Amino acid sequence: MIPSKQFRKLYAAGYQLTPEAFAELNSTPNITEIIDKILELNPDTAILTITDIRDISTGNYSSDSNTNTSSEIKGETSEPDIQSEEINGEKEEKQKIVSKKTVSSSRKETISTDLQIISSPQIRKLSASAGGFIQYFESRFDSISSFFRRRRDIGNLVTTEDLQENKKNNKISLIGLVYSKRKNKSGSFSLELEDKNGKVTGMIFQSNPDLLYKAEFILDDSILCFTGDWNGRILFIKDIYWPDVPYNHKPNYSYEDALALFISDIHVGSKNFAGELFLRMINFLNGDLESNKYNEVGRKVKYLFVAGDVVDGVGIYPDQANDLDVDNIQFQYLLATEYFERIRDDVEILIIPGNHDAARAAEPQTPIAKEFAPELYKLDNVYMLGSPAYVKAHNVEVLMTHGNSIMDINSAIPVIPHETSIPAMVEMLKNRHLVPIYGKRTSIAPEAEDKLVITKIPDILHAGHTHITGDETYKGVTIINSGTFQYQTSYQKSMNINPTTGSTYVVNLQNLQRTNIDFQKFN
Repeated sequence: MIPSKQFRKLYAAGYQLTPEAFAELNSTPNITEIIDKILELNPDTAILTITDIRDISTGNYSSDSNTNTSSEIKGETSEPDIQSEEINGEKEEKQKIVSKKTVSSSRKETISTDLQIISSPQIRKLSASAGGFIQYFESRFDSISSFFRRRRDIGNLVTTEDLQENKKNNKISLIGLVYSKRKNKSGSFSLELEDKNGKVTGMIFQSNPDLLYKAEFILDDSILCFTGDWNGRILFIKDIYWPDVPYNHKPNYSYEDALALFISDIHVGSKNFAGELFLRMINFLNGDLESNKYNEVGRKVKYLFVAGDVVDGVGIYPDQANDLDVDNIQFQYLLATEYFERIRDDVEILIIPGNHDAARAAEPQTPIAKEFAPELYKLDNVYMLGSPAYVKAHNVEVLMTHGNSIMDINSAIPVIPHETSIPAMVEMLKNRHLVPIYGKRTSIAPEAEDKLVITKIPDILHAGHTHITGDETYKGVTIINSGTFQYQTSYQKSMNINPTTGSTYVVNLQNLQRTNIDFQKFN
């Protein structure tokens, strides 16, 4: 291994190594001497390739090979240098990312855009308290209750205060937060329902199989409407209503031909980061692939939506250090910036955080902290947002969330397939909430207003987190989970998770037609 002291000197000077360069340097006996040479030569590129290491070690490195070419001095952008050569009968791909000039502040005056940031969580300090959580859940209850109160198919609404002991009240509707759900040995369900006035017990009997199946989808802490008969002690439930998306919801469309690419879970800094596929995605956006057909599509992309986990982070899970190629989160973001700044200037890049990013862990997540990713914030076509973020792009409204609660929803509903995240995302829409369950893996910040309620129905719901691509249209809403750019890790293997690395979606905003793109099959 590289001596840690020397390795840190290299990082402190602002340099990173590609995996091939790391392996080359690690196998060299005179590591200290080569690192000293690197620091003496002070190359302009932040990312050193295997070619750089070999040239430096043999004394063949010159300043002509770095990024200060005449075209860059004139303000022009050069393309990524991708070379190939035969080694021992095999073709080794060498990749070198060349730093690009940050777009000038006049960019937004010269590039026409139709992007509106509707909402994004702001950074604020919170102190957790019982009173704060009461206020939070009251906000959630009020917001979701309002959806039911506007519906014409729900009548005779009452509160728990109206349900008197030993006094029957038939054919009523009650809006309640599901405090608890228990499945009995007989197959029936017992529910504890709560509103602002108190709690009551609800029962769903096994004599109604359709209702029993509905009950399988009830999530703790969700706010639903129950209709039935009150016998003076228990509410005998006859039907259940979710806040849901209205059946007549119609999406918005772009007024012109514009494409958007949806990605997530890049995990820069991981040993399993699929850097060659991420570069292929960049070449697709820049129209630099061998295929003219794909280049034509890539050049039409106006928006790149990134649903979190830009980097792999540090200390996210036990023994993560063994899985890291870059063990400093600031340098992980520097490396990520080197990739993002290769994308052509007229693509609007919208980035939200994930659970691996340097942001508040509790939902809603604040934007990636600027002190960890200052260079990323300098890119003029990058928008650093919190999660969830609600944006409008070419008249199409997109709700972005990392999808931290998908695992919680999957665990709570055994009857849905867990090999895809789409059923859980449908449940988010049905419950009109991005984190409907409290107290599981996904922590929630006790803010005065619940910003996780889906108050405005999006045209596109975009998430990541599970590393498995999936898509569906649910009541006019396009649902996309955009996979990953990380190969399977040892942890994922132990959990039997098979990521769809390099697979994601392009959406035509003019008709919301989506196309799956697998960058492992692109040239």
